[in-house]
Amino acid sequence: MPKLTRGANKQLGKLPPQLSAKAHELIRRLDDEPRLRWKLVGPLEGKRSARLGRTHRIIYEEAEGYVVVLTVGPRRDVYR
Repeated sequence: MPKLTRGANKQLGKLPPQLSAKAHELIRRLDDEPRLRWKLVGPLEGKRSARLGRTHRIIYEEAEGYVVVLTVGPRRDVYR
């Protein structure tokens, strides 16, 4: 299972039940396929974004053989 930052863990707990289930499944998949989603550019270069639905995203990065989930939340907030 990928590691979650303290903030990401807290944000994951605040998601609605449907999104929470989808987020847990996607995070489990990231462990097997860390390059599953989109590379980010600009200030977030080196990180990746996974779409959780129309309005929510998961921002994560690969670090020495494991995945670290940095933030989970609404699209308008996670890219700031």
